[in-house]
Amino acid sequence: MKARLFSVLSAILIVTAVLFAPRVSAQDNVLYFILDASGSMWERVEGKPRIVIAKETLSSLIEQTPAEIRTGITAYGHRRKFDCSDIEEIVPLKSLDPMAKHGIQERISTLSAMGKTPITDSIRQTVERLKSEEGRSTVVLISDGLESCGKDPCALTSELKSAGINFVMHVVGFGLTKDQEQKLACISEAGGGTFFTAGNAADLLDALTAVKESVVEQVELTPVPEPEPIEQEVASSSTSIKIQATGPGTVKLIPADWVQKPRYWALADPESGEEIYRFKNQDVEPQSVPAGSYRLVWFQTEYASNPQTLGDVIEVEKGKTTQVVLQTGIRLNLPQWVERPRWWGLQSTSDKPGDPYIWYRKFHEQLVPPGSYELLWHQVEYGSGTVNLGKVEILPDKLNAVTVAHGLQLVRADWVPEKLKHWSLIDDNNQEVAWFRDFKPNLVPLGTYRVVYRQSEYGSTNSILGTVEITPGKLTKFPLNTGVGFIPQEGSKEPRMIEFIRLDGPEDADLSVKLNNSWGPMPLAPGTYRIDFQAKSYGPVMTIVDSFDLPAGVFVEIEM
Repeated sequence: MKARLFSVLSAILIVTAVLFAPRVSAQDNVLYFILDASGSMWERVEGKPRIVIAKETLSSLIEQTPAEIRTGITAYGHRRKFDCSDIEEIVPLKSLDPMAKHGIQERISTLSAMGKTPITDSIRQTVERLKSEEGRSTVVLISDGLESCGKDPCALTSELKSAGINFVMHVVGFGLTKDQEQKLACISEAGGGTFFTAGNAADLLDALTAVKESVVEQVELTPVPEPEPIEQEVASSSTSIKIQATGPGTVKLIPADWVQKPRYWALADPESGEEIYRFKNQDVEPQSVPAGSYRLVWFQTEYASNPQTLGDVIEVEKGKTTQVVLQTGIRLNLPQWVERPRWWGLQSTSDKPGDPYIWYRKFHEQLVPPGSYELLWHQVEYGSGTVNLGKVEILPDKLNAVTVAHGLQLVRADWVPEKLKHWSLIDDNNQEVAWFRDFKPNLVPLGTYRVVYRQSEYGSTNSILGTVEITPGKLTKFPLNTGVGFIPQEGSKEPRMIEFIRLDGPEDADLSVKLNNSWGPMPLAPGTYRIDFQAKSYGPVMTIVDSFDLPAGVFVEIEM
């Protein structure tokens, strides 16, 4: 069967004629998008990366879609390189009330582009989610390339339709070659839908609007007849054959004045991110490479950073020089009290918490891809946790200055032991947001937290010392100067357990702090306490102090 290829003009005609098309029965209005966020989406169209155009266009379409239309979005290739399983439903099926639209648009804005193109598995997962819908579901695949994970999306779509699942599959090919159009159009053909071609932002919006209107009005998209092919006479003989060789072009890097010499730079496959040509110890001199599409990989410092795949897709043409401007980066502005960390990094906001997508061990300016990130900070390899310092937006074509100056220092009194297991910050959801094993000033997230002190792993329990508010641009100091110690009788052995039970705290809070095999001292929050005592294992627990007040800034000594 001949594939139905729709141009932008076709899309416009569909929008115009949609109200006069034949009605179809539909119990539910479902419009579901599959968005390509693979590495090739960094190629620019009219000066803007395709991924940016796709995100802006889809967000605009969501804004124009009526509230009763239930919408969902799956993206692929947006979190990891080389990973064909990088498929995520970023927006579960939902109605589009104003709050939902805002949330969807925010989620779309966080998408980056870095991975492969698992079209087949994306279609499979999407249709599996929609097969329980009572009416027919309209699915729209937006892609700038072909399946790159070794599977057949056309065969799968045909199989799903044959299984009786009630869906229609439209495809919008964004910036495809003619050969790619033919290969991708079979998906819409198998899915009973329409294939649109889009070469720029306006084309993309026209195509998506046409599909959206068909769902709103519950009408079939009626294909515009294709023009008759032009017959061309071909000579019956020839006298010579010419073969055109694929000659090289030149890539010339133009770094901003703040960019330092890298360990190496490379040209990689735009879909998989796999390095094809690497240039080491050659600074940024122009290099000859075969004509084709590439993405730039930049490795700044060995053992102090990881290789980064930077922004746009680079198009190299035979006999021509392609200039690549390197000016998108980040500079951290930090106060003098911040010491060099084990590493700092950027984690894509669209990814799950874990290792950073980008990491460095030095403070100087660094090239990074544009996008939405969270700034992660790991001060000491085994002496602290990874701290999320908040969201960072890296805008293209500029050096983005990021100021981080909010921190916390626990200031201990001279009676507080220098050695501790750790201190930590706990948020309102009872989640630990930071922990450290020293009393130095440390960067921590903005917000209000409980300060928890742990003297030793097995010799004590957590002591909640109070709350602290971390404000922008300020190193907050929290005094560690309130607590209890003991003056044991000469020759007394350390007790099995001492328990400090706060009597004036909230009833739903755990306000008991225990010392095991120790006389302390123990830092505590101000309050009124009872002290229980157990001399030996399995021995009786007795109250040795019925009640006493512990004011802020006071160290109370209990004489045994």
